[in-house]
Amino acid sequence: MRGALAVSWSRGSDNLGQPILQDDDVILLYCDDQLGGTPGEIHEKIFLDAATVAQAKATSRKHYGGQDTNSHGHDMWHFPSFPLERHDACQFHLYKMLSRNRITLLAKSNMLHIQNGNSQPTAIHLAFTNRVDEMVVQFKTGKINGTPMIKYGTEKDALTLHANGSSSTYTAKDMCQDPAKKEEPGKFQPPGLLHVVKMTHLEPNTTYYYQVGVNHERVNVTTWSEIHSFLSPPEIRADAEPHSFLVYADQGSPSDGWGQGGAWIAAMATREANLPTPIRSVHHFGDISYARGAAHIWDEWLNMVSPFAVKVPLMVSIGNHEYDHTDGGGAGKDPSGVPTKDGYKPRWGNFGTDSGGECGVPTARHFFMPHSSGSNGVFWYSYNFANVHTIAISSEHDMSLGSKQYRWLEEDLKSVDRSLLPWIVLELHRPFYESEVDPIDSVVGMEMLHRIEHLLKTYQVDLVLAGHLHSYERSCAGLYKGKCNVGGPTHIIVGTAGAKLMYDPKVPSIHWTKKIVRGHFGYGRVTVANATSMHFEFVRAGANDDPAAGTVLDDVWIVKGQGEGMVRSG
Repeated sequence: MRGALAVSWSRGSDNLGQPILQDDDVILLYCDDQLGGTPGEIHEKIFLDAATVAQAKATSRKHYGGQDTNSHGHDMWHFPSFPLERHDACQFHLYKMLSRNRITLLAKSNMLHIQNGNSQPTAIHLAFTNRVDEMVVQFKTGKINGTPMIKYGTEKDALTLHANGSSSTYTAKDMCQDPAKKEEPGKFQPPGLLHVVKMTHLEPNTTYYYQVGVNHERVNVTTWSEIHSFLSPPEIRADAEPHSFLVYADQGSPSDGWGQGGAWIAAMATREANLPTPIRSVHHFGDISYARGAAHIWDEWLNMVSPFAVKVPLMVSIGNHEYDHTDGGGAGKDPSGVPTKDGYKPRWGNFGTDSGGECGVPTARHFFMPHSSGSNGVFWYSYNFANVHTIAISSEHDMSLGSKQYRWLEEDLKSVDRSLLPWIVLELHRPFYESEVDPIDSVVGMEMLHRIEHLLKTYQVDLVLAGHLHSYERSCAGLYKGKCNVGGPTHIIVGTAGAKLMYDPKVPSIHWTKKIVRGHFGYGRVTVANATSMHFEFVRAGANDDPAAGTVLDDVWIVKGQGEGMVRSG
């Protein structure tokens, strides 16, 4: 099992009373085969992780608000979740820097033995498929030769249903650019095995319990996860019971250096998933972990969101920090299928190297999204839940007339049976409409609008959700070609899930903007009341002891046939 770990040390003093340990001295982490058979076999240059004393303390400050020493005066290196990856044995070594190329060993920690560290399922998360009687479970382990399995059923002590799944992984060679391609600490690290198992023939709106694990072929032993539960999807019908789901973008984790915003969002989503009337899913539309080539961030982020993702489906889509690259794609390497080496690069765009060379590979491999004819994995897809049809598209890919994404989107919109699915919600990372002063992002939004805004009106899309800007913004209802109440959707930006927030109060006054909130982390809560009324709330996030956490900072009713609808701003 993973948990918080603190590695502490004392600086000590020499005969002159000067501290032996300096900020540029180094702590190295060795795990499994890096440890060797005897101390003499350890190669100082082959290790899992490393930090100078100064870097270790800085990491602690990111997680613990500046507390980098304990009451005994020892310096500390904090790990919110350890082991970082899938290992059975690890040890820390403390080295004195004698010169740029010379080090000497000062101390070793005790050997850390992690029970089932290689075989224990981690990063468990659910996802919808294109069928309402199915649910997908994904999880990770170390490299085990075996079959991923699931046991499930409607009674916790009688998991009588079984299914087998498949496994995959990826290597540094699958990445497009540096730093993601570099096999060294702080950059590429093996992700272990990524497993996917599907549960089928589920009864509607029923609580199911499940366990996942991998049956080890050599010893015929399975290390099972804890038993988790979820509520299966309801039947598709216009008069479905009211239900809620959470929406946001731009999260990351505390290791990104932005504070605790992402962790607060995950904790509040976990609470909402465990309410007597729980949320039914969480939608994250891009800029997910902000790993940007630092592979261990994916592990940290997945462990952070797993407490709610084991219970409600986590539906993700692509952002610039997952996909954008300038080299290394093509020749089948780009998981979205773009044949050029640099992905999508229109002359009017600002699509650069924001993924740190990942080019969508970790995202596409970690998340199994619903499949239909013409869909493209995590890049563009759709699914139905109750009386809502949700569409996820990629702002990082071509959506011009004749493109694969455009053709799929138009056919998908045409196919929606509005007598059963009165609501259509479209999600993408970059917003169509926004009040940011930066002209480049504004141009990107306008160019996307030029390509597909007519589809949003023609097929009566009700709500468009986006992120990218680290703030909250809501448009008027019925927005089309810059005019309100003319049959277009409501546009809402929720880029407030943990990444560094925008605080600039100088926001231009634009007639179609109804509400802007800056300087607060938060998420959207969508409640579908019935076939004609939908309620959106922007909820402020914060620590457990923050009395303002949970405050609704803005809300709006979207009511079909009433134009602006019933609006109440917080």
